[in-house]
Order: sequence, then structure tokens, then C-alpha cells
Amino acid sequence: MNTHKKILIDSRWAGNTGIGRLYQEVMKYAPSEASCEYIESKMGLGSLLTPLMLGEEIKKSNVDVFYSPSFMPPAFSKTPFIFTVHDLMHLFYYSKLHKIYYEQVIARLSQKAKKIITVSHFSKNQLVDILGIPGELIKVIYNGVDSHFLENEEEYQSARPYFLYVGNRRKNKNVPAMLTAFARARIPNDFMFFLSGNSDAALDIVIRSLGIQKRVRFLGFIEEEDLPKLYKGAHATLFASLMEGFGLPVIESMASGTPVLTSTTSSLPEIAGRAALCVDPTEISAIQAGIEKLVDDETFYAECILKGLERAREFSWEKTAAETWETILS
Repeated sequence: MNTHKKILIDSRWAGNTGIGRLYQEVMKYAPSEASCEYIESKMGLGSLLTPLMLGEEIKKSNVDVFYSPSFMPPAFSKTPFIFTVHDLMHLFYYSKLHKIYYEQVIARLSQKAKKIITVSHFSKNQLVDILGIPGELIKVIYNGVDSHFLENEEEYQSARPYFLYVGNRRKNKNVPAMLTAFARARIPNDFMFFLSGNSDAALDIVIRSLGIQKRVRFLGFIEEEDLPKLYKGAHATLFASLMEGFGLPVIESMASGTPVLTSTTSSLPEIAGRAALCVDPTEISAIQAGIEKLVDDETFYAECILKGLERAREFSWEKTAAETWETILS
């Protein structure tokens, strides 16, 4: 690393999101060589004018490098810039405007970056194949898992065994399919399905149609400090997503000693590393069979716990931050 570089950072992303978590962890391990300054603009994170604003902020600064933990690059910059593209979900599961913006704005501005960080080789391949970004511009740096998950010994106390889902309700998360598979699974009826967040009208209809109102519980917003015991108390975590750039709940659950059912698609097999039960997320019968296996096959279940713990130890936020700062300061 070079010494004492001035870094302008888009700190607007600090908050309770996946990008916010990455930002907080990277900043926690900021090295002494980095003299950090921060974007002063209060522009909304979703504003399409963000690249123009970032260009102006960089122009009036006197820094060596600009860094953002998000997918928005500056529209113009004589200063070298580095930013992170976690996934290309906007091309598949958002509006047509999002798709156009990625293809016509993000893709073109990306070509001018000093480096683009992404969180899996799956996402890197998408950036190359779909947006045409040169592979040599892209650096893969995996997300980490907090040591609290590995160290925690406390379990969430539930009167009934439960499967757990942690995440939002976007279409790629495949929540209706997981609920349907859970309802059809030939497992004891005392098993529950716990989900983070709150229900909505569409999910309520699905749950009622499946007749599992009494077997599904929405946990609302989960505080970060409560997550480890929720994972540890679960029989297994269900994360049969259709597409992920990384899939943080996979390694958080593994680090908690809880088996994971996830998908054979996108980045998820890469992150799971043969330590999870991977199924076809487009086949409800496959998700169902996976749920049944995690209940009926005790030997396989025990193997998942051991392999999961071993896999989770390969990820740490300290390692993520070190690789990120090395990229920024090089």
C-alpha cells in the first residue's frame, strides 16, 4: 500500500442495509494510511442524478481516490474511482427504467473506473457478459460474516421447531415458493416457518390458500444483535432465492451451526461451497424434498452443521475490509 492517501467516500450508504453493513465493516478497519473525507450531499440513494452529484463532489475535493460501497459511479472524474456492484438484480427484477439505466449509464461509466469491486465470481461474470465490462477491471472480494455468529451460544426460545427465512420480499427471493414447499412437506405439523419482516396482502393470500396461517410467523424488523440466536435456534434456514450476488444469510446461518437449504443457481453454490443443501429454486417439489431431508436424515443434517461451520470460518469482515483497502490504496 502507498502511504497517506486522501480518500473521498460516499458515506450516504451507512445504514441498516446490505450495502450499509459492508460500508460499516470497511470503515471499521480503515488503515492509518487512509485520510478519509466524506460526500456532503444529502441526495437520496435512489436518485438517478447521483452520478452527476458525485462528479461535482469529486471535482471540488482535493483527494487521491474516490470510493463508494454502492453501484453508482461518478458521471465524470479526473480522480481515480472505485465502486462496488453487488449484483445485477436491477436488470431482471426491477423496472424497465432500471434496466435502461444500468445498460446505458452504469455500464458506460464503469469503463472509466480504476477498479470495480464485486462480491462473487458469479456477479463478475455477469458484469463481463451482460454489461461488457473488461474482466481485468473487476476485483472479486467476498462479503464477511461477523464473529458474533460463530461465538454465540444462545438460542432463540421457541415452543415449536422452526425453519427460518431472513431477507426482503422482492420477487427474486422466491418466498411464495418456499411457503408452498413448506406447506406440502411431509414433516410433523408442529414445525413452524419464521420470516423476518412483516407480511403483505399478496403473501397473506398465499398463506391462507395453503392453510398454514397457524404455522407461519412474521418476526418484524430483527435487530442485528438478535440475529445470531434466531439462526441458532432454527432447525434450518431456507434461502431458495432465484438470484443473489452473494447471499449473506447462507454464511450467517452456517456460522450459527444451522444447516441451510439454498439454490443451485447464481452465486449461491459458490458461496455455500458444498456445505449446504442446494436445490432447484424453480421446482417447488425440489424445495419440498430438501425440507423433508433436513427433517428426516439425521446423518446428513449433522454433516451440514459441521461442513457449514468449516465453510463459514473462511469468511470474515476483517478480510473483506483488508482486501478492499488494499484495492483502494494500491
